[in-house]
Amino acid sequence: MRYFSLLIIFINTLTYSQDLKPFGLYNDIVSHSYYTLSYSEEHEQAEWVYYTLNSSQLNSAVERKDNFRPDFKVKTSSAQLYDYKGSGYDRGHLAPAADMKYNSSSMSESFFMSNMSPQSASFNRGIWRKIEKQFRDWSYKYGELVIITGPVLKGENYGSIGYNKVTIPKWYYKVAIDPSNYERNVAILIENKGSSASIKSFVVTIDYLEEFSGLDFFYNLSDEVEESFESSTHINLWDWNVTYAPRSSVTKMKNGTIDHTVDQLPSNGKIFRTTTGKKYHKESCRYLSKSKIPITFAEAKEKGLGPCGVCKP
Repeated sequence: MRYFSLLIIFINTLTYSQDLKPFGLYNDIVSHSYYTLSYSEEHEQAEWVYYTLNSSQLNSAVERKDNFRPDFKVKTSSAQLYDYKGSGYDRGHLAPAADMKYNSSSMSESFFMSNMSPQSASFNRGIWRKIEKQFRDWSYKYGELVIITGPVLKGENYGSIGYNKVTIPKWYYKVAIDPSNYERNVAILIENKGSSASIKSFVVTIDYLEEFSGLDFFYNLSDEVEESFESSTHINLWDWNVTYAPRSSVTKMKNGTIDHTVDQLPSNGKIFRTTTGKKYHKESCRYLSKSKIPITFAEAKEKGLGPCGVCKP
């Protein structure tokens, strides 16, 4: 039965992976080059922001440049800078600037006001920032992740700020799913205030988050596939200790191009290939033979080598 369930997930991954966007309460869709959002004019912010995160493609040479400005793609006009001035709340990114370090265009897009939401300073600069980094660390380990994040606009809130009455959400959520393995998903629901608690303590099921927020995540998938993974937290499918740090150097590829996106070595070891193998292995992998050859992630990527099944659970 377990095998049959996984087979269904695999087949549907191939069929539906092109669109994992949620269905919201407002569904006023605004598409940018590097993320898509659904805007709520009533609350003057996005109800969800959707993007794909591939941290191995991020360019550490791209620096954050604050460029907060209205989003003119929002038909009804987005919130303005003056709405936040003197409010005591941060212009909190939904799609983080650090997740948009592909190039100067993606970085600039992350500063549209439609991507901002009023967050308390202790929340935005503390636990929310830690959650954002945790998701980036996971994307280095597991490859491409789909991220959906936003405020909970259903239910109670903390009032509003500014001329345009930008709602101050009481709750925020962040969801990640591995498009190659739908069972590897995680949903975070957290209050808009500082916290020293562990990130794990804020994990909920997709089913619970849907009921709480009014959003329908992954609604384009078949009911059978949704039911197979949305009722559990899958905490054990994630490495909660992984930490990756981007390098600032660039690598020249064999074809002469410059790769600014050198994949990073994990903090806990090196990788190797074998003389006959088509995969790479961690130092602790039981499939690593004695004839091991040290290799960097950039070299593995260039040669088309991927991790073995043990090294990438």
